[in-house]
Amino acid sequence: MTVSEILRPPQPLNLRKRFALASLLVISAIAIVLGLVLSNVLTERMLQREGEVSRAFMQNLLTTDQSAEFLANPTDPALRQRFLRSMEHIVAMRDTVRSNAYGLDKSVLWSTNKSLVGRKFEDNPELDTALMGRLEVHAESINIEEVFKDNKAEHVGMSGHDGLFVETYMPILARDSNRVLGVMELYKYPTQLNAAIHRGLQQLWIACFLCAIGLFVTLYWIVAHADKTLRDQQLRLTEAQSLASAVELASAVAHNLRNPLASIRSAAELMNGGHLDEDEISEVSEEVIDAVDRADRWITELVHVSQAPQLQPEAVDLGPLVDTCLLEMAPEMNRRHIVWNVDSTTALQVDAHPATLRQILLSIMANAIEAMPGGGHLDISWCSTPTLAGIRLSDSGTGISDEVQQRLFRPFFTTKGGGLGIGLALVKRMVEQWQGHLTLAPAGAKGTVVEILLPRSAPCLTQPA
Repeated sequence: MTVSEILRPPQPLNLRKRFALASLLVISAIAIVLGLVLSNVLTERMLQREGEVSRAFMQNLLTTDQSAEFLANPTDPALRQRFLRSMEHIVAMRDTVRSNAYGLDKSVLWSTNKSLVGRKFEDNPELDTALMGRLEVHAESINIEEVFKDNKAEHVGMSGHDGLFVETYMPILARDSNRVLGVMELYKYPTQLNAAIHRGLQQLWIACFLCAIGLFVTLYWIVAHADKTLRDQQLRLTEAQSLASAVELASAVAHNLRNPLASIRSAAELMNGGHLDEDEISEVSEEVIDAVDRADRWITELVHVSQAPQLQPEAVDLGPLVDTCLLEMAPEMNRRHIVWNVDSTTALQVDAHPATLRQILLSIMANAIEAMPGGGHLDISWCSTPTLAGIRLSDSGTGISDEVQQRLFRPFFTTKGGGLGIGLALVKRMVEQWQGHLTLAPAGAKGTVVEILLPRSAPCLTQPA
């Protein structure tokens, strides 16, 4: 994992592409479902309207010449003659395939197919509904021969048409009441109605298609504009984070150089006083050389970390690493009268980048030292979970409040005058990139506890927690 990968922000969401795919599917599905529903509603409504017109015509025809009573009194010769004259108009109707007249007992009193007269058809739910006074319209949109092949008995002998076939059962009411006298049944192949329905469905589907396209284009424009805005903001954020990362690295260098520079300054002041013998001068010179070597080593490590093409985690033994860090910080802790204590048990190995983890521990120790200007205690112990292991550093410094604790890992937040407040934010991000955890909490009434947990290295997975 490269440094740039550690500091790189998440890849921006390709909002435009995802929206285009998702919205196209959703809008298309909605348009198709809506088109199917509206097509069904339109067809049913037009068929129902056709049935109502046919019923009104039939009712007025039979009521005007007073032949409707024939359905209730089929044995009356005068009524029969009037009824037959009325049926001449029905037979002459265009698009009519067959007409039947039913009495209240479901028997066929009259039909354009003479062989059906006198027959009863008990199993006819539509006829039952019409005898209850309700108009019943039934339509099929397949070959009429297939409709009548294995269907009702009264369909026998009907063939020769394709397309939308309409079967209408019309209750005939008495002139002076709502009493049902009988039922007229019309089988029609409505050419004009078929054409009207076809045109209506064409216009409906065109409207659905145009509305879907309009909705997609409008929403896509809005999302494309939002995506452009988000990309611009992401670019500015990336530039800001890149600058912050450079500042963080510079701050880490400056932070770690303060202690050796302080040692060098103290040594220079002692030598400048002129009250040192040769042994003391030699000792102070060694301290200066050691401080310079320490600073040079830190700078070299930071340069290697920043320029390394890969920061592959490897097994790191925490015990020796902590000892090395304490050796680096010992002069400063002695100068500030800080006593440290290290857990005597054996530390576990973890997966991390050694140089980077060392810098992280030095940074945390330096923070602890600065929190104890008048001296104190620094306790170092080991902690672990079934899959993680790490180190716990507890100081007796000034501690942190709850408000500060909540904001401590935010970039550029600091409690130190003149500090940049970016060290802990970078440390936390690096530890999390290694699939670890960093927590910081108060240590009782005074002090602070920092706990770093990292994945255990493979050879140590079988060790007891």
